[in-house]
Amino acid sequence: MLPSLLLVLSLVFLPTLALPPALPLAVRTPTFNVWIDTGDNRNPALTWPQFWNEDHILGWAGYIRVDGTAYHWLGTALGGGTNFRGATITPTTFLSPIEPDDLARGSLPFSYVYIEGGSMDGKNHSIQLYSDISAEWLSIGVRTQTPIRWQSQETENAAYLEFQLVSPSSTFEDIAEDGTAIYATVWNAPGRQSLIATDRQLRDAIISNETTLQLTSDLLPATQGFAQQPEGGFPVLGHYIDLGNVSTIPTTAWVVGLARDPVVTFQGAARHAYYRSRWKTLPDAVDAFVADFPAAKQRALALDERILADANAISADYADLVSLGLRQALAGLEITVPQLSDGSYNTSDVLVFLKDTGYSQRVNPTETMYALMPALLYLNGTLLGQLLEPMFRVQRTDAYAAPDLGTPYPRAPGNMLKNDGVGVEHSANMIIMVLAHARATGDGSLISRYYTTLKAWAEYLSDQALSPSQQSADATTSVLGQASGGLTNLGVKGIVGVAAMAEISRVVGDMGAAESFRASVANLTQVWTTQSLFSGSLAWEYDNPGSSGLMYNLFADRLLQLGVFSDEVYKAQDATTASSSGYGMALSTGSNSMTRSDWTMFAAAAAASNSTRDNLISGVLARAMLNSANGTFSNLYDVRTGQGVSEDVAQNGFASPAQGAILSLLSLSLPNKTIVAASYAGDGATTNTAAPSHRNTMPAIIGGVMAGVAILLILGGLGAFFYRCARRRPERDHVHVAVARWTDSCTVTSEEPSLSMRENTPTPTSNTPTPTSPIRFLFRPPSKVAELTPQERRRLALERRSLGADSDWRRELVNLRMEMAEIRAKQDEGAPPKYQ
Repeated sequence: MLPSLLLVLSLVFLPTLALPPALPLAVRTPTFNVWIDTGDNRNPALTWPQFWNEDHILGWAGYIRVDGTAYHWLGTALGGGTNFRGATITPTTFLSPIEPDDLARGSLPFSYVYIEGGSMDGKNHSIQLYSDISAEWLSIGVRTQTPIRWQSQETENAAYLEFQLVSPSSTFEDIAEDGTAIYATVWNAPGRQSLIATDRQLRDAIISNETTLQLTSDLLPATQGFAQQPEGGFPVLGHYIDLGNVSTIPTTAWVVGLARDPVVTFQGAARHAYYRSRWKTLPDAVDAFVADFPAAKQRALALDERILADANAISADYADLVSLGLRQALAGLEITVPQLSDGSYNTSDVLVFLKDTGYSQRVNPTETMYALMPALLYLNGTLLGQLLEPMFRVQRTDAYAAPDLGTPYPRAPGNMLKNDGVGVEHSANMIIMVLAHARATGDGSLISRYYTTLKAWAEYLSDQALSPSQQSADATTSVLGQASGGLTNLGVKGIVGVAAMAEISRVVGDMGAAESFRASVANLTQVWTTQSLFSGSLAWEYDNPGSSGLMYNLFADRLLQLGVFSDEVYKAQDATTASSSGYGMALSTGSNSMTRSDWTMFAAAAAASNSTRDNLISGVLARAMLNSANGTFSNLYDVRTGQGVSEDVAQNGFASPAQGAILSLLSLSLPNKTIVAASYAGDGATTNTAAPSHRNTMPAIIGGVMAGVAILLILGGLGAFFYRCARRRPERDHVHVAVARWTDSCTVTSEEPSLSMRENTPTPTSNTPTPTSPIRFLFRPPSKVAELTPQERRRLALERRSLGADSDWRRELVNLRMEMAEIRAKQDEGAPPKYQ
């Protein structure tokens, strides 16, 4: 231990010696994602850093020499160990800068590590500093026969070392096989020596008792060799700094990074990191990053202060969670631009890509984007729009949204598979995120460009939101046990998606669609409540009051201030989650006691009371700080023990960007901005500005049915036709029997107390008819609803699902029977009253 020197290192811990199981060191991108394992109370100063999956050591050593004696502060290398005193967790330290307002700096794949210190006795001491990284950064399979090349150079501000594979490959799983590892420091550091040599050559010299060191390389004059030497050593990039006799160590920084180019291939075209549009070469970017350290440090401190002030206003526990999770959330992103034929970059075409770190090789999975959304809204909502944009560019012609951009990262070819079983999940995710982006930024360009697509998805949601055949994205994580359909939480998301579309339609002036979607929301919400709310508690499965779970999708209703669900629903959810303790609440009664911290934080943000909110936050923090747990801040764990899934399992939630959900509570306080979007075609205006709406309680839709003779008509053939119009299904489910279509055969109006029908001249067409208007629902007041019994509903639903894919006409017959049964059920109710 150091007898007379106190080192202050910018590691990422809490100010106590309570340590989470892993600490983020250099966490900027999916492939530049370096952690250190502190589980079982390991001393981080005596441990090798690892890649985020804890399956690959990344050689990174750090030494300090005091009066000729060497101590290492990073890595399990030769020499004595420093006396670790602890450090401070903030969102940005060790120092992986968060640059939300500067896309060039925000896309740089570099981090700082710096040292500050002073002697405890106040006397001068001979101080030298040394740090290096090894060729283990280049490949997951570093072997004696893995050829690499290296070089060193000086720029205006930096001494810069790099190496890369001789034969890089853009095909890889975790460790990038096409990266250039760099290590740099300021070129005029006192007594600096920068060398590329084997680890044994340089580290042996550092721990020697020599008073004055003159380091030499055992690899020069060669410019390439093998990633691992025959005798077992590794080539390293090392920087040595001799401070002389001092009583205070000035702030001394190294820059570490892993650069790739291109970073993503999207639909066969290369996409490059945004920073290349500002700095033309990698040395230029490194030089700028080294020179920017003092300013970057001040920006980081200012951002930390703002974020932590906001988080502490909620609770100290919450501030700790934000500090732990924010950096890893943003590290899932690549901010990209295309290169033009003249070699420049098109900064007007910015696309952001997300790797499903911790779960799969999928690119831009909508459920992970949905979880990350609060962090992007809080820091820079524009990034959310740039993350959504590539999703729209690759959509199929299906009625529902694709779940992702395909696989495997870093290729994003688009997802060409049929995914109708999870259509509600992903369609609702997309619509919710589009409105959230527009509200946070005022930018309605996504709405303007893709309104027709969004509208089609909302029509699909109107029909399928409560379908028992739909699965949530949680079904893809087998350990969560969510493979069955019929989950009320998914229904919440589907309904909120339709409500969000109603607001989007209002923004562009498509008032007919807005009213229709509102009517659909009213109908869906009433049915959902009937099948989900029992004696003040919410069921996780429809018509199963014995089931319960985290109704985390209520967060979207809170975030968008739509007022879809009543206070009664929120209080019922509080009653369910109030029983959580220890490490939080299980996702559901069927999840084998497993939960996800991101969904727990969504539930906390949707809580009706601060006590429920704080209880959920405390559970997540308790698990995050459980030193005996495994993993790099996994979002997936057992609430009974706090233990996560093994690192050997692909779906373990390690280092997941879904932890951006931690900022869900901060996102609720963001102001809404006026959305500027192109008006819906046909009204003649070029733009439409929508004032920011706050809590927008759904207005009642007048849906009174004409009394007397009208009821008799409804009970007849005309009634059957109207009801099928009111419950129109996606076009793909129809059996077409005519080549003419009705342009708008029924309407719901708020000007008159009765629902009116209007005949229009059928427009002949030579093509297959296509739907032209949103689904029309008859809004029925809760006190006068004519419903099937649960037994009848289940019987007909099972009969419909049992039909094969080639039995469309039979399925239509079952649908008609179900609808006619509902009509007969309401036959004796009389005309409902007028609703305001």
